[in-house]
Amino acid sequence: MSARSPWLPLPLLAALSFVCLGGCGEETEPQTPRRPGGPSGATCPESGGPTEQNFGQAFMERYCLPCHSVDVGYTSRRGAPEEVNFDTLDDVRDWAEDIDTHAAAGPSATNTEMPPSGRPKPTEEERRKLGEWLACGAP
Repeated sequence: MSARSPWLPLPLLAALSFVCLGGCGEETEPQTPRRPGGPSGATCPESGGPTEQNFGQAFMERYCLPCHSVDVGYTSRRGAPEEVNFDTLDDVRDWAEDIDTHAAAGPSATNTEMPPSGRPKPTEEERRKLGEWLACGAP
């Protein structure tokens, strides 16, 4: 019976080194590619901006909730991820950054990815109000 060498074969050692170096270092959250546009750059007007009552609720009901609601069945979601829902004001606030980069307008970007084709589209003015509403914290 021959003694086994305590050393790993060179190709295996190289593969293990590559895996370790690729996985070592600072831990970060996995990044999901969910920012097709950029931040709109919208800001909250000093005089106050749109509110849920005079803008947000109607906008969400018309343009977003047909796909982004827990009440919408899988086939009607048009590809919207099941976990991305805007049924409550807290939901909207939780997803505000993503809503901004998909649908809002401001001085830095006019994001038009959402709603998808085949759905009613907001005007640019509505997109600007959406950006302001989100920038104000969706009051």
